[in-house]
Amino acid sequence: MKNVLITGACGYVGKALVSELENLKIFSLDRIYDEQVSEQSHKFICNDLNKLSIDTKSALINFSGIIVHLAAARSDDFSKKTYLIDNIKATEVFIERLDPKKIQLFIHAGSVAAIDGEILEQEGKPITCADDWYRLSKYHQQKIIESWAILNNIPLIILAPSAIYDFNARQNSTNIGRLEKAVTFLKVVPEINVPKSLTSMKEFINAIKYLIDEKIRTTHYDRDVLVQRYLVIDKPVMTITNICKKMFKAKLIIKIPKLQILLLFIANLIKLLRLHKKIPLSKERVIKLYKPTDYSDVTGYKEWINEEN
Repeated sequence: MKNVLITGACGYVGKALVSELENLKIFSLDRIYDEQVSEQSHKFICNDLNKLSIDTKSALINFSGIIVHLAAARSDDFSKKTYLIDNIKATEVFIERLDPKKIQLFIHAGSVAAIDGEILEQEGKPITCADDWYRLSKYHQQKIIESWAILNNIPLIILAPSAIYDFNARQNSTNIGRLEKAVTFLKVVPEINVPKSLTSMKEFINAIKYLIDEKIRTTHYDRDVLVQRYLVIDKPVMTITNICKKMFKAKLIIKIPKLQILLLFIANLIKLLRLHKKIPLSKERVIKLYKPTDYSDVTGYKEWINEEN
């Protein structure tokens, strides 16, 4: 039975992945406890990567098998310090505790945000919000893992999903979940023709399961390329308007002139009145809403295509 160690196992993606894996010896690691994940795991480790206990350090150094690295911090309210600690420092601590000779494959569930982070750094753009710190930290997290894998000759696959959704998106307060909740309630939405890439949770989980399968990996995986990257996004990429119409069944789309300016004004008013904790609309959210996220032609990444299915 193959060993698979999953970090961030109690998160949105982690819980979905653990429940789908069969005939594997699952080692789950997360700083919060989830009874269902614990029951589905051969061994559940409840520990913060930045505060590893002696027992956890021992478990990591002795682990042999496949790593699926999901652990990461993401929140609009997080500061630069939080992202540095949870996305960068925690990753460094984690891989330093592994024995490279025992790792058969490392799968890093990154993000399309890392692509934006690389662009931010290369172009020297100013870091102005939590989203920018997230993008930059995801890019540096990816670089750290890549360098470690190359140094230790470990096969590494980086998966870059976009906004992940499934029927639990609303309950987990994801960005796409918030949009779905608003559209479901109002049924009327303004026209926003900005292309946005999405990632189906089902397809993302299938991609990870596909890569874990040793039989498929031996046949199809290019062993001559140590590091491989894949975009994991739905096709076709739709505009926000089409997402609301086709996925969330919006009844009426209305066109509001200069909507972006209006939303920015409302966001500033909410901040001025100190209502931002009750009304989750900020300047950063508006800017993010109007930022296109079609990554299909990005250099260095290939579109994920599961030809077997």
